[in-house]
Amino acid sequence: MVELKFKKTYNSITAHQFIIIKYGIAFTLGLAMGFRLIPSSVVAFFYMGGIFLCGWYGIQKKMMQFFTYLPFVCYTEPYVRGFIKAVPYLSIEYMYIFVFLVLIFRDLKKNKPHSYAFVFMILFGLVEFLNGLFPDDPHLLRPILINSISLIVVIVWSCLNRLSPILIHHLLTYIKIATVYLAGIVLVAHIVGGISYNSASNFGSSNGLAPVQLSGYLGFGSILFLFSFMNPEESKYRIINILLFIICATVMILTFSRGGLYFIAIIMLIYFYFHRASFKSYFKFIFFIPIGWVIYDYVVQETGGAIVKRYKKTDTSNRDVLIIAGFKLFLDEPILGVGTSNYPTQVVKRGYFFQISTAHNEFVRALAEHGIIGFFTYWMFFLLMFKTIWGRHGPNKEFSVYFLVLFCLIIVHNGLKISIQHVLMMIAIANPNVIVVKRKIKNVFKPSVIQQQPQTS
Repeated sequence: MVELKFKKTYNSITAHQFIIIKYGIAFTLGLAMGFRLIPSSVVAFFYMGGIFLCGWYGIQKKMMQFFTYLPFVCYTEPYVRGFIKAVPYLSIEYMYIFVFLVLIFRDLKKNKPHSYAFVFMILFGLVEFLNGLFPDDPHLLRPILINSISLIVVIVWSCLNRLSPILIHHLLTYIKIATVYLAGIVLVAHIVGGISYNSASNFGSSNGLAPVQLSGYLGFGSILFLFSFMNPEESKYRIINILLFIICATVMILTFSRGGLYFIAIIMLIYFYFHRASFKSYFKFIFFIPIGWVIYDYVVQETGGAIVKRYKKTDTSNRDVLIIAGFKLFLDEPILGVGTSNYPTQVVKRGYFFQISTAHNEFVRALAEHGIIGFFTYWMFFLLMFKTIWGRHGPNKEFSVYFLVLFCLIIVHNGLKISIQHVLMMIAIANPNVIVVKRKIKNVFKPSVIQQQPQTS
């Protein structure tokens, strides 16, 4: 009787309070990190430990555990890149390559691709490698190659495997928790105060972390909180989701990197396209008007009006000039381009830009560095993947579109190379519809119906 009562109490806590406890622990840990209460050596130890733990679970195909720890490793990446130089910059990318290559070759004979779009990314990877044999600066080559290889192996694995709805929901839940953790790190800068705001991205308001990278991480998490708020199945957590959205979105906006807000706006426009026939969706959107006003009023007060100047700026921080420079390099070398990683040096050598700078746009980089071949292989993958996803049905189609579009927005905005991009690719690609034939007891077949894949990878 006592044991039964205990189980009921535990289940009650799990349903109504356990998620709050998780968010509270994550936020507290983030504050401790932001105040530098945890020594860098300890952070580095747990960061690398988390990567090895993910690697161990990954090669054992324990994807539930893998997706539990991966979000926290990814969302610690901006902190480690900013403050712990002893840790290899591309540690997570090396883990992706190892884990997913093992999984691909282990199950190669068993798995049949549900999309062949990955062939174009493999071809692009070969172009990246062969076209990088003679780089202008070898130090610029390695990060590009490692990031490309890690993305390719994740894409190949995703085209060969399917993630169950349970796994995807689990992963997205822990990404939201990790977002709160990262927001706690950044929020410390505003607790301490003394920030000097101007009309550019602000390392002071981001607590020393890269503002543009934060726009990708916090933007993704904020979008997930919005989806959770809109989801009727999560109605009992609606207040929690909206409060956490306000915190994460406000912290993101205060970094003065405009990308995150653009990401949210574009994804929400796509959301309303998919739900254009639902009056409830528009009603819920009206609810966000006062919330948006609260965030706007607070941010204006906090920054002394500097945020308004930031968003009134019509310049693109020279991104338009860099895009034009990329097309000029393509016209100079239309067949093979200027070579992998040579965009930054060639724009200066040829007088197209005044200093060494990346393309800040992966589609333009592929065109400039690999010419027609880069255009065909890289761009064709995305065109074919969008076509494949658009042929899906129901939630599989809808959420795959969201996450593939968000991936593209991130690589267009500053040409970011962050570990959360691989997660976006996994969710977008490894989420196909599957035809399931239901049977009755006496081998009488019902008509085929479209259902979400019930098995885990």
